[in-house]
Order: sequence, then structure tokens, then C-alpha cells
Amino acid sequence: MNTKKRSLGCFGSLFRAAGIFALLIILLLAGLAINQKIALARTREQTPAPGKLVEVAGHHMHIHCAGSGSPTVVIDAGNGSFSVEWTPIQKALQPTTRVCTYDRSGYGWSEPGPQPRGGAQVVSELHDLLQAAGEQGPYLLVGHSLGGIHVRLFAARFPQETAGMILIDTAYPLTITPEFEQQMQTSIGFYQVMNMMTSSGILRILGPLGGESGMPSTARKLPPEFQGTYLNLLLDPNQYATAVFEMQQLPQTFQETSQLLAGSQPFGDLSLIVLTAGQASAPGSTPFDETYVPVSEEQLSLQAELAAQSSRGEQRVLAKSGHSIHLDAPEEVIQAIEDLIYLIRQ
Repeated sequence: MNTKKRSLGCFGSLFRAAGIFALLIILLLAGLAINQKIALARTREQTPAPGKLVEVAGHHMHIHCAGSGSPTVVIDAGNGSFSVEWTPIQKALQPTTRVCTYDRSGYGWSEPGPQPRGGAQVVSELHDLLQAAGEQGPYLLVGHSLGGIHVRLFAARFPQETAGMILIDTAYPLTITPEFEQQMQTSIGFYQVMNMMTSSGILRILGPLGGESGMPSTARKLPPEFQGTYLNLLLDPNQYATAVFEMQQLPQTFQETSQLLAGSQPFGDLSLIVLTAGQASAPGSTPFDETYVPVSEEQLSLQAELAAQSSRGEQRVLAKSGHSIHLDAPEEVIQAIEDLIYLIRQ
């Protein structure tokens, strides 16, 4: 009997210890989450938007325009990216013409927007944002990756306001292959994990412990004066939730864009430059540790077909650059934009 009582007593002590441990974990996580909300609010106060916040469709979007001259360059970033990545290029182009960077809804300094986050919604918001901000065309549209699909859709819907396009390592053709589907699901999984890590506040604690090696490669490629702002904004869970929403809508975005761009030369004689990366992410590559392999000849040929969608299209292959051409070879992006500005002004 005494042995039985001692066993029950031991089990009771274990259960109480487990309960106390679980309570401590819950309190710790709750504390981290509260700290995350306070830190995000502090970041917004200490790092104000460089541009202005404009109301569009019931929420505020950030647009930053600088310089003067025509055409106005409008830059649309890739999935999971925002305007800070383009600040060095914007500053370099300001003496030449007017340049606008902006944050799509849910990124950077922009508030989350209405669902779904497909291309049609994004392009409507961009057009409304430009109008509400008083930024008149014609526009030289610059789009990287997913942004390259958005600007194609913009050009198809608003051809009279489009003076030219620069497409930077953007998808073509717009079809969901099994390989592309796998890449999509991998990206969605990564963004979901990052959303959990930022929402809980865990990443805010663990991130700095990794030092420079714990920074995403995009941050390491930015000039040091922009890295702090960039990393702080990456700690907003809206960043990753929005990236997931956009990825989930890619099939619809592809379909909408393809329907408007039928035919062999849907852009007519529009001034167009396609910048193609010569390096692709190798198997096992991550946003924190990028490794590369040469792009296939098939991919280079497909990008040439994209350039041929205008009778004035040109492809430029950047043999040493990865997907983030604006960070790997910013001088080539600047040169392409300046070349098109010159052609458009003739």
C-alpha cells in the first residue's frame, strides 16, 4: 500500500512539474508576442516611410517618388520584396528623371489590402495609387520577378499610359509546370514558417544571434546604410502573410495576364528590355545561403521569346548575376533604364 501511495505521489509531482513547465512556456511565448507588437510599433515610429502614405481602396499604401522629368519610372518589386531593395537604384536615377518606388499592400510601409492578392487587384491598386499621388504618366514600368508579371498586366490594361518596360528575370511562359508548382509550394512553406517565427517574436530574439550569416542574402547585398531599415521591416509578419497570399493567387494571375497578352507581339512596338539572369539557384540553396548553377539554354531562349513580344524588344543576359539582378548587378539595371529613357525621349 505504501509503495502504491509513493508511486501515485511521484506521478502527481511529475504532473505538477509538467503543468508548471507548460505554463512557463505559454507565459514566455505570450511575452515574446507582446514584445513583438511593441517592437513593431516602435519600428514604425523610429523608421518613418521615406515617401508618403496614400489611401487606396480603404487602406494606406506607401509610394516614394523623387527626381523630375519624363517618363516617370515606376518600379514593382518581386514576391516577398519591397521598396527598400530599390532605394540605391532610385537614388542613382533621380538626376535623370522622376522615379517612383512603392510597397504593394502588406509589404514595407503599406497596410494589408483586400483579398484576393492576385495580379488584377495589385495592378488596379497601383494605378489608383499613382493617380491619387498625383503621379502622371507616361510610365516606364520596371518589374522584377512577380513584379514583371504585374507590369505586363499594367501595360496591357493601360497601354496609353505605358511608354516602355523593363522586365527583370520574370516568369515566361506563364504556365504552372510541375517543377514550378514544387517551387511555389516550397516558397509558401518557407513564408508560413517565417510568418510564425515573426508573429511569435521568436525571430526577433534569435535573428541577431546569427550575426551576418543569419541575415538573408538580400540584406547582405544592400549598402550598410539601408540594412537596418530593411531587416526591421522584415520582422513584420504581414510581409510573409502577403507573400503567401500572392503565391496562392499565381495561377489566377498567370491566367489573367495571358488572356490579355495573346498573339506573337502583344506589346506592338513598345520599347522593351528583358534582363535575364545567367545564374539560377542550385538545389539546396536557401535565402540565407545562396548557391548557383548556370541557367539552362532553354531558359535563355524562353527569355528571348519574351523580348520578342515587342518589335523593339531586346534581351540582355547577365552571365554572373543571380535572380536578384537589382542587387547583384545594379549598374546594369540603371544602364537599361537610362537606355530606354533615351529612346523614349527621341
